[in-house]
Amino acid sequence: MNNNLIIGTAGHVDHGKSALIRALTGIETDRLKQEKQRGITIELGFAWFDLPDGRRAGIIDVPGHERFVKNMLAGAAGIDVVLLVVAADEGVMPQTREHLAILQLLGVETGIVVITKTDLVDEEMLELAEADIEEALAGTFLEQAPRVRVSVVTGQGLEELREILAHTVTAASPRPRRSFSRLPVDRVFVLKGFGTVITGTLLDGSLREGDQVLLMPGEITARVRQLQVHGNHVTEAEPGQRVAVNLAGIERQEIHRGQVLFKGQGLEPVDKIAGRFSLLPSAPTLASNTRIRFHSGSSETIGRAVVLGEDQVEPGSDGLVQFRLEEPVVAVRGDRYVIRSWSPVTTIGGGEIIEAGRHRLSRRKPEVVDSLLLREEGEPRSLVLSYLDEASRPLSRRQLLTRAHLAPAELDQALTELADHVLSFQAEGEDWHFSQGAQLLVQLKELLAKWHQENPLRQGMPREEVRTRLLPDLGSRGFSALLEQLLLGSDIKMLGQELALAEHKVALSAEQAQLQDKLLHALQDNLFSPPERSELDKLGPVAPILKLLAQQGSIVITGGMVFAREAVEEAEAHLRKHFQLESQLTLAQFRDFLGTSRKYALPLLEYFDGAGITRRRGDVRIAGPNLKGMKS
Repeated sequence: MNNNLIIGTAGHVDHGKSALIRALTGIETDRLKQEKQRGITIELGFAWFDLPDGRRAGIIDVPGHERFVKNMLAGAAGIDVVLLVVAADEGVMPQTREHLAILQLLGVETGIVVITKTDLVDEEMLELAEADIEEALAGTFLEQAPRVRVSVVTGQGLEELREILAHTVTAASPRPRRSFSRLPVDRVFVLKGFGTVITGTLLDGSLREGDQVLLMPGEITARVRQLQVHGNHVTEAEPGQRVAVNLAGIERQEIHRGQVLFKGQGLEPVDKIAGRFSLLPSAPTLASNTRIRFHSGSSETIGRAVVLGEDQVEPGSDGLVQFRLEEPVVAVRGDRYVIRSWSPVTTIGGGEIIEAGRHRLSRRKPEVVDSLLLREEGEPRSLVLSYLDEASRPLSRRQLLTRAHLAPAELDQALTELADHVLSFQAEGEDWHFSQGAQLLVQLKELLAKWHQENPLRQGMPREEVRTRLLPDLGSRGFSALLEQLLLGSDIKMLGQELALAEHKVALSAEQAQLQDKLLHALQDNLFSPPERSELDKLGPVAPILKLLAQQGSIVITGGMVFAREAVEEAEAHLRKHFQLESQLTLAQFRDFLGTSRKYALPLLEYFDGAGITRRRGDVRIAGPNLKGMKS
């Protein structure tokens, strides 16, 4: 049993929807002055009535006039059970048919047909109206729905309707639940003594007093001060309930119909919606790039319909379409939407959202259609793999929740079942997942092979350069964590901060080997007064050889000077002996020991400072923590 389903009305203007609700509930839903003056519903109205078992059911009264269909759509998205109202004296009318089409497009599956104003017609007229209704409902979800004859004047049929409603509401299928809380805003007002109040149907999750929430689009923060459901104060609201939310920390002018009150993770405003689109048989052919009006939840926005894989959608058929919107909306995979034409404004079709995102889909690529068809099935494992494959890079858990719109438990179960296909690692306080380990290894090997070919004298490619080439959106820490998983059992080796293919070896040509010997001899013959770089350059193209020797540890480059490893080792040995006898060392003492000038002594001391062998304190040095055999 689900206690939280919403009943909604539908039908042509002046067929008695508001009067029917007033008779059932005693509540007047036409609250606006102009509604009372004109005798028609313009805005959404809300009421409730008590079922025989003591439960309360919420009712949404929608306007029936064609000029206010967009207002009807703002409330219809939350309807679980519909009362299709048809007046006995007029029968099925244009708005009856449009509302019926909208309800089918929105996926409503349960309803009751209420034939009103029966006191105005005789039996023959009533039978004609019922025949008209039978014809209109043939093939729709209301074809086998209960029919009830009602007169709010005489009271005929009201008790029967209440009983059928109670049974229907109890038997109706509950709406699916998600992990986040979501309430499309359909009304905003200020209540004296309380402040800003919004109303809507809570589609997912729950709301509690004190919750911190977001209004999206707009990313406006607020706090839930109080909650009401069906006129009663509650501390917590549940999915499927009509809720009035008193908000603190936000002004009335910051909120408008079409926004969504949100709590949780995994949802963001988007301006691209892809879905299965069904074009009504009565609508004209929908050509790609047609301008449309997109209705989802309580929002309406303008956009263009881009047909995927085909040039157009024919009347009475369906296809995959991406709607590129002028303003962002908050929508979820599985939500229903309705499309109305730009001009003249009429309902032409609708369907179910497959993907809500921010990137354009290519009309002509078969893989785009194949991907959407896979995601349309909605199987969690397929969804996760689909989004990971598409990204070609690691996605955080939050990113997967946002794209796939799965509940956390569904995502965790899918990842557990995909353990053999998905690399998972932790970095920067988040869980990351990647499905293309094998492909990334191939890309990494190709990148390293090219690097080795272009830099034969380098031991490896700098790891940070690898990251920026392959996965620029992943931070350094995340990349390091990924490498730990990715390189296990591979033929790629890590050399400090560099990566190299295991088979790569530095191979000098005969000329390069000869030049290397000259370099080393020149440095070893002048340990503490080596040739300057400009002198070394005269020997030949020494730059790549110097890099190689530095990587191998045969030389040290510091302060623009190049020293042989032997010079560094001998100088370090002197430092160790010196600090065994004295606690401080001056630059002049170091210079004199080396038998050289300040020009060479200072770069060496700065190298030792950086290596932690010495530590500078004012104008002197003391022993550093890394000086072998010494206490820091």
